[in-house]
Amino acid sequence: MRPRRRVLSTALTVLALPLCSVWPAPTRAGADGGEWEAAERTVRERIAAASAALPSDGPGQKLAAMAEQAGTDRRALADLYRAHEEYVARTLSEWRDGPERKTVQEAGRELPRNAERADAELKAATDAAASAAIRMRHSGVFGKVGRLEAAAKEAGMRLAGRWERERAMREREKEQREREAGERAREQRR
Repeated sequence: MRPRRRVLSTALTVLALPLCSVWPAPTRAGADGGEWEAAERTVRERIAAASAALPSDGPGQKLAAMAEQAGTDRRALADLYRAHEEYVARTLSEWRDGPERKTVQEAGRELPRNAERADAELKAATDAAASAAIRMRHSGVFGKVGRLEAAAKEAGMRLAGRWERERAMREREKEQREREAGERAREQRR
């Protein structure tokens, strides 16, 4: 069995669609023939789809049938309005005492409390962040971090210089070994 609100929304959709096809004759006469037929076909298809979605034994089917009839007969439109009003009134009166309404009412009562709680927690978080920022400024952390960054940069430059000197020394030693090896090779050839 479907929930009542789904049947209600489907029935309201079914009722709203055929009203498009019950326009007064002057409007219908002013429309292009092909466009008008396409619009009527679309409305009929939507009514059929909504009708198929409704339970077969419920009042929604009766409203769907009345909507189809109102699409072709203007006198049936008044009956459709009356049946629609009765259906909505009956559904709302049943919903008024049902568990869904109690759930919605409880959620409505909880909403302001939850909003106040969220607002208080947001204010506390904002105050804590502002306080932490003030404490950080007064503690001298930013100065210490700046000095640490400068020291790290200086150490990095010293290490890079040291590495460069060691590389140059290894290069000179390599060249020296190559020269000595070349000299030994020349002496052995003589």
